[in-house]
Amino acid sequence: MVSRRRFLGLSAAAVAAPVIGYAATSTGFASNASTANAAPTLKLVNESGQSAAFAYLHADYPGGGQGFLNPSTGQLDPIPNPGERMYDLSGFLSSRRLPFNQEIRLNTHLTGARVYFSLGQSVAFFANPNAGAPAGAVVQPSAANTADPSYRTMWDYCEFTYNPSGIWGNITCVDGVALPIALTLTPGSGAVQHVGGMPAGGTALLAERLKQAGGDWGKCALYDGDRLVRVSSPAKLPGLGKDVFAGHYRGYVDEVWHKYRADGGQDLRITLGDVWPGKTVVGRTHGDRLVFEGITDGSPNSFPKPGTTGTTAEADIFGCDGSLHGINATQQGRIAAVLGAAFCRTTLVSNPSQPDATSREFYVHGPRHEYARLVHELVADRRGYAFPYDDVTPTQESDLAGAVMYTERPSEWALTVTLKRPV
Repeated sequence: MVSRRRFLGLSAAAVAAPVIGYAATSTGFASNASTANAAPTLKLVNESGQSAAFAYLHADYPGGGQGFLNPSTGQLDPIPNPGERMYDLSGFLSSRRLPFNQEIRLNTHLTGARVYFSLGQSVAFFANPNAGAPAGAVVQPSAANTADPSYRTMWDYCEFTYNPSGIWGNITCVDGVALPIALTLTPGSGAVQHVGGMPAGGTALLAERLKQAGGDWGKCALYDGDRLVRVSSPAKLPGLGKDVFAGHYRGYVDEVWHKYRADGGQDLRITLGDVWPGKTVVGRTHGDRLVFEGITDGSPNSFPKPGTTGTTAEADIFGCDGSLHGINATQQGRIAAVLGAAFCRTTLVSNPSQPDATSREFYVHGPRHEYARLVHELVADRRGYAFPYDDVTPTQESDLAGAVMYTERPSEWALTVTLKRPV
């Protein structure tokens, strides 16, 4: 399975996580993917209960910058490359709003594509200067920036990449949950693939269950008066580890460091997976660093203790960044992903062999990532994407991240994206 981090990490528009194990080719950024016999289609379905629903698709533009899909041509139109920052794209987007309930023929490859939905009003997109490129750099709405003009708009997105090798897509709850979205991929051959995502009313249900979890979990829900706007991932909350969730992971990190200490501790074994089949590295803690033996590609062999490099342990773990930052397409990147997932799922103390811990062990032994736990409890078939490394799959299990993919006949497929009611 090509993960969300792999096919989006090369996109300038992708911001969620470091990437591993995927390298772009020049053909992956082709501008025209149509063939004489077939072209894929995209269909958006509005089951939100609101007629004022908006949809747009942006993706990387060949040569640099981003473009938005023009539904009348099925091509990607480059956004303006302005001379000043935060150029308002509302005029540009007036003719590029995607329709619901009709098939849109895709006459172009789409790398790092995001389909954005909003209710009540359109989200605001802007462009920044992008020197030497044919298109500007898109500025997406932010769920973490209270000054963003779309901060109190109910919006959400799903993601996919379509290149000469096929399509890979996923729903995502990495930033938060505002609008429940489902994906249905109908391939040219083989079974239909469906990711149901959050149920109708799932945003309100998640907000209520987080409130019931107590502590700071209820602060993940953002309201505009009595109107629920979204449920944010804890990674997006300001003051993380200081004003909210202060010390949430501190004791657990200390337990991990003690269990795998170089002097008298136990080996932490991490299998590097299908990119490096049969390869396992062994880690021990030395002071404030976790050092691995067996890395053979020249990438860094150690990780700082979460919370020791100027950020909090909570910011490092909830965000899968900082001390857990992964370097693209390296063994260090794979280790970072497995470590980050094990911290979020609190399986590092209970299981010294990763990613062998099964989903039955997740969120049980230690401080719980209630947001991730509840996302997986609520989504169909428990398949969701609750944090940036949630695509790390237990050794004996299948994908948990809510993804679809098809490569057999790369341009023969139809993708339906269904927007459901949030409350």
